[in-house]
Amino acid sequence: GDILTSHLAKQEDSILMATQGAITAPAKTNVNNLGYFLDGWADLIEDRGDKAQEARQLVFQYLKERNMPDITVAQRTGTVETNPSTRPYNITTTHPGATTAIYVGQHGKDLYVSWRTFIAPVLNTWVWMLPIIAAIIGIYVWYQVDDRLRGFPFSSFSSGSNSGSIVVGILTFLLVLSAELYFVGWLGRMTKGTSSAYFFVEPNLFDAEDITAMSFAAHKSILRALDKTGIDTSQLRLKQQFKGGRTTESV
Repeated sequence: GDILTSHLAKQEDSILMATQGAITAPAKTNVNNLGYFLDGWADLIEDRGDKAQEARQLVFQYLKERNMPDITVAQRTGTVETNPSTRPYNITTTHPGATTAIYVGQHGKDLYVSWRTFIAPVLNTWVWMLPIIAAIIGIYVWYQVDDRLRGFPFSSFSSGSNSGSIVVGILTFLLVLSAELYFVGWLGRMTKGTSSAYFFVEPNLFDAEDITAMSFAAHKSILRALDKTGIDTSQLRLKQQFKGGRTTESV
């Protein structure tokens, strides 16, 4: 009876551990789809690869302890498209679409640490007005051309008027939309140095401060974690400037 009870208890413990493991397993994130690269830092600490797991967990702990407003902190399993291999990441995110991916991993005998901040392009809501305006103009031209063709005295023109006017309407839509996109791109290039400036949400000053603070938090949490594991952080590469996502700005 005691043997059976002990065996059942072990089975229950195994099931419980497996269930907990399944529940707490980090969700997967495609780290190739985080957006365009904004800022980052990396270094290689020689002969300290055995500290990878400890340092990684400490980084996550220190990030959580900061209680950063409007910034989420999570552990994720990083993937890249069809590559079957995965890597553990600590991920922080904030508005608008900014993500810092922190990687602490063993590279042979060495310890590799890095953080990279990305911004996923967020389309300005007013941009949706461009195809709507182009469609309205296209429909208006379609009706005008159709009305004129139907009144043409020759039956050959009259019978094909509907399809002809539709083609004219579609061409008008495409022409107007192309002109709109070109003008907005030209305006962005002239005023802000990039043709995509007005198409996507540019972080305002508050957003830029939060993104910069998020990058600082990642950097300092890594240094603190490495110091805790006994690594001399004074020998690491210095990071002089940080970017917050606003065009040409760095601090």
